[in-house]
Amino acid sequence: MNRDVSAYHPRDPREFPNWEFEHLDVEYDPATRAVWMKYKASAPHYYPLEMFLEILDLRESVRALFESGLVRDWPVRYFAAGSNKDTVFALGGDLAMFVEIIKQQKRDFLQRYAHVCIDVMHGLRTAFSLPIVTLSAVHGQCLGGGFEGVLVTDFLIAEETAKFGVPEVAFNTFPGMGAVSLLTQRVGSAMTETIISNGSVYSGEEMYRRGIVDVLAPSGGIRATADAWMMEGGEERWLRRRTLADARRNCFPVSHEELLQIVDLWVDCCFSVTDQDLRHMSRLVAAQKRLPARRKSEPTQSHDGKG
Repeated sequence: MNRDVSAYHPRDPREFPNWEFEHLDVEYDPATRAVWMKYKASAPHYYPLEMFLEILDLRESVRALFESGLVRDWPVRYFAAGSNKDTVFALGGDLAMFVEIIKQQKRDFLQRYAHVCIDVMHGLRTAFSLPIVTLSAVHGQCLGGGFEGVLVTDFLIAEETAKFGVPEVAFNTFPGMGAVSLLTQRVGSAMTETIISNGSVYSGEEMYRRGIVDVLAPSGGIRATADAWMMEGGEERWLRRRTLADARRNCFPVSHEELLQIVDLWVDCCFSVTDQDLRHMSRLVAAQKRLPARRKSEPTQSHDGKG
C-alpha cells in the first residue's frame, strides 16, 4: 500500500451518485433521501487498510457534495451503512495482517492502521460534521471492529438473527476502536464490562432487549425495515432524530483524542500477546475465509422500532 494515508481523494460531486470504489457500493435512494454505503459482496469480510481509506474518501465526497450545493438536486437526510454480503456484515480488523505485523514487531504500521480506523470512527461519530443522521443496517455476523463500527452511528437497525460481539478477549486483547466508550454510553459500565469480558456472541434480538439495537427487523428484512424507518414521519421525524443525535453528541462527547488514547493502549496490548494468542488469531482468519459472501433476496415486511 503506497498511498499517503493522510491524503483524501474525494469523488467529483457532479458524478454523484455514480461514485466508484473497489470495496464499497454507493447508492442514493430518493425516497428516503439516503446515501447508502454498502460493503461489496466481493470485498473482504474484514477491514483492510485500503477499505478504511475508501470510507474516508467517501466521507470527503459527501462533504464535497454539500459544499458544491448539489444537494439541492440530491437532498441528503441519512447516511446509511449496510452490506451486500449474505451472512456477514463485517468481522472487524485484518487479523492476518495483525499476526504478521506483531511477529515482525512493526509497531508503527499497526499504529498507522489503528489511527486511520479512528479517523473513520470519529467521522461517523460526528456525522461528517454535516446536517445528516447516520445509521447502520445490520444482518449476519457483525463482530469485533465491525460491531464497533456500527455502534458509532446515530442509530442501529438489525435483524433479529444478526450476530454481535467482541471476541478480542479470546486472544488476550480488548476492543480498542471505541467499544468501551460507545457501549458505556448506551448501556452503562457494568453491562459494557460483561459484553467485553465474556466474549459472547449476542443475537440482534438480545441486543435490542439490552437497548443497544434501536430498531429490530425480521430475518431477511433489513433493507425494507431501514427504508420504512427512514420514511416514517417525513421531515418532522427526521428533524427530531437529528436533534436527538446532536443532543447525544453534546451530552456524551467522544473526542478524537479519547479514541486515539484508547487505540494506542490497544496497540501496546497487541504487542504483549503470546504465540498461543497469535495461533488463535490465525485460526479465526482461516474460519473467516470459509464464510460465503453472496447476499440473498429479502422480504418486504418490517417491525416497528424506536426512534
